[in-house]
Amino acid sequence: MKRILYFDCSAGISGDMTLGALIHLGVDVDALRAELGKLPVGGYELVPGKGQMNGISGISLDVRIDGEEGSGAAPHSHEHGHGHEHGHGHEHGHEHEHGHGHEHEHEHGHDAPCRSFRAIREMIAGSGLSGNAKRMATDIFAAVAEAEAAVHDMPVDDVVFHEVGAVDSIVDIVGTAVCVDMLGIDAVMCSPVHDGHGSIRCRHGLIPVPVPAVMEMMKGSEISIISEDVPTEMVTPTGFAILKGLRAGCARMPQINVLGVGYGFGKRDTGRFNALRVVLGLASGAGEDPARGESDG
Repeated sequence: MKRILYFDCSAGISGDMTLGALIHLGVDVDALRAELGKLPVGGYELVPGKGQMNGISGISLDVRIDGEEGSGAAPHSHEHGHGHEHGHGHEHGHEHEHGHGHEHEHEHGHDAPCRSFRAIREMIAGSGLSGNAKRMATDIFAAVAEAEAAVHDMPVDDVVFHEVGAVDSIVDIVGTAVCVDMLGIDAVMCSPVHDGHGSIRCRHGLIPVPVPAVMEMMKGSEISIISEDVPTEMVTPTGFAILKGLRAGCARMPQINVLGVGYGFGKRDTGRFNALRVVLGLASGAGEDPARGESDG
């Protein structure tokens, strides 16, 4: 029977919310760390913190970079992918760096080494990850890189991710691909994606919400978007790229036998329940418990 992973994006989506939700769903954190260890990327710690929001249990995920203070277990925010961290997760700088690769402002400054999309793609291809995880991770990164290339009018392979933001992005994107592979998912589906409105400030000034990279990725995705009365960004480029790279079909939740549910919290107070919910189910019939281990935190 087909195993379906459904993303309920009524509070938006980001990379850290996704990975937190998949860990809460039941992916074994030690196994995930072991798979991420097959990449030549270090200097970080994956910290899934258990907590509650509005009385509902879930995971607030931190990717703590060596030399930076952890963001703690604050229960509201979204990471925002490759740089523009808009309060949806890894809040390493609070300023949105919408330059090439969507790198947010880190305290490390702009002289940090960069990783191009070409280099990241080659790194994934040369790793010891499974073929399926490699394909999914590359497709997700490609969705972001192609959007950034279009927005900034530059070659796709030349899109770069500054060093610290690249670590965030690699962990979120490759980690998500590994989780989906470990869960044995046959198809991915999602609700319409809810985003905020207005503008956000980045290094180059104010830009509109949805941000340009997300708008670019919407083209050809067949994923619909709904504007909420929330005056900030709720959908990050990494989050939308996960849906696009996994070729998610956008529809109401299908008829499934639910096997598990996971919640991944954002860290910003949006005035509402700020969590991504993922649901694992079988298209028909009954099945075993999907949890492949217990999350830690």
